[in-house]
Amino acid sequence: QNAVMGLGRVSLVGCGPGEAGLLTLTGLKRLQEADVVLYDQLVDPSILALARRDADLEDVGKRRGQCPIPQTAICERLVALAQRGLTVCRLKGGDPLIFGRGSEEAIALRTAGIPVDIVPGITSASAIAAAQGIPLTHRGLARSVRFVTGHLAVTQPSTDWAGVVAKTETLVIYMGYSHAETI
Repeated sequence: QNAVMGLGRVSLVGCGPGEAGLLTLTGLKRLQEADVVLYDQLVDPSILALARRDADLEDVGKRRGQCPIPQTAICERLVALAQRGLTVCRLKGGDPLIFGRGSEEAIALRTAGIPVDIVPGITSASAIAAAQGIPLTHRGLARSVRFVTGHLAVTQPSTDWAGVVAKTETLVIYMGYSHAETI
């Protein structure tokens, strides 16, 4: 049906915490099928090297304090590429739906009638903990895990950080380094 309509498709692929070996097989397949790869700055070059040699690679990433391409422009670019009939892989660090704005991109694509699939990635919280031998849950110590963002710690100082912590829960704070003192 897509070929008749001239639409391409987009895959939002979580590429894990950076090591190419942690990319899922489905993520690798989507990367190698892509005509165009839009990637975040956190994506390791070893993962980009796995793309087709003839694929166009576009850096659409952000870093703290640097946002050269706003999220709305990324969404518009994904839609435009797919409307041209291209197969697009949107590579995102970690998992696309954990502080990755993957849901915003999926909504924009679905609203435009573009087929989109989401390939989960290993989130940095579990990858780093496992690499260090630190369990995020452990019987008798931590029954659950909570992921929170520290990115807004300064602009939303009303966050009840003490209320976020639970005695039998592991707390993982993403993007909190630059706000560690406030947190």
